[in-house]
Amino acid sequence: MTAGTRDGNATAEALLDATERLLVTAGPSALSTRRITEEAGQAHGLIRYHFGSLEELTVRVVERAAERILDRQLALYAGEGPFVDKWRTAMDYLDQDLSTGTFPKLAGEMLAMSWNEPVYRGALHRMLAGFTDMLATAVRAALTDHGLAGVDVEAAATLVRTFQLGMMAERLAGVDIGHRRLLAAIDSWLAGLAAAEATSAGDGRRNDSSSNQRR
Repeated sequence: MTAGTRDGNATAEALLDATERLLVTAGPSALSTRRITEEAGQAHGLIRYHFGSLEELTVRVVERAAERILDRQLALYAGEGPFVDKWRTAMDYLDQDLSTGTFPKLAGEMLAMSWNEPVYRGALHRMLAGFTDMLATAVRAALTDHGLAGVDVEAAATLVRTFQLGMMAERLAGVDIGHRRLLAAIDSWLAGLAAAEATSAGDGRRNDSSSNQRR
């Protein structure tokens, strides 16, 4: 990598970081070329040079944040251990994300901007499709863990995606009506499935042992 490439990458990252900070702390109304470049300590013309437009810079900010979350979640669901433990970790991650506000706010702002600005809709669609695919991986892991069949994987993934996005939006607005009860109910259901699976496995081992003793 040449010095020029490194400097160019550093400049682009500075603009991305500045835009992310402004979008999270002040919302899309704060996104102007002047304010972003001042926040980043860069010349005004560099947004167009590196990203082509302010809209494309904003899209890249949200995509970058979404990639971080997707990588983290995919690593979680690809790991070892029962699904119920992975789900609990995922819910801990959700609390952590809400405490920082970064990704939940970025996702929410992208959704809101897409209502009136079609330029953002393609990026929103890609982001939501990526999360649906990730959650489909999680659903398949759950089905495998618990020996469940007849479940529409995409429908289940879409259900989880929409309830999590709705929960994030409400929590950011200071509303959490029913959230604890919903999460507790889901946790109880998953724990029940895990317990039933463990009991079934234990019965199978005892039956095998009894059969071997009779032989």
